[in-house]
Amino acid sequence: MTSIRFFIFSFLLCSFNSENTSFCQNFKKGSFDVMIDGESDIYFRIERTEESQVETNIYDDKVYYSIQWMNDCSYIQKFDKSKMKLTDEMRMINKDGGIVVELLEVQNDTCISYQSYVKKFKNLSLKKGLFCQRK
Repeated sequence: MTSIRFFIFSFLLCSFNSENTSFCQNFKKGSFDVMIDGESDIYFRIERTEESQVETNIYDDKVYYSIQWMNDCSYIQKFDKSKMKLTDEMRMINKDGGIVVELLEVQNDTCISYQSYVKKFKNLSLKKGLFCQRK
């Protein structure tokens, strides 16, 4: 009887987790506009695949990242030294574990809120904003 209860509990827990993270699937790859909370003049466009991301700012400068997904709604991005020359700050961020990006909550059919931070310095580097799918 105990094993049946454990099985039912495990099944319900897995079902709950998959429902809660399934909304992230639409934001794993594609083209997105990125807005950072409190910084209305900062805007980025990103192109993301399962393993990489290119970020383009309003001046058409590009930054390249490699991506490692931790789960359906979180990934770590590191500056891609094979595609660009890294600054000292970029090398330091990579050495400190990269930038953690957590997809939080769907705002509508095309936007999701997120937070990002340098892995070892969350309190100092926390940023929040929106990823919105480009049409």
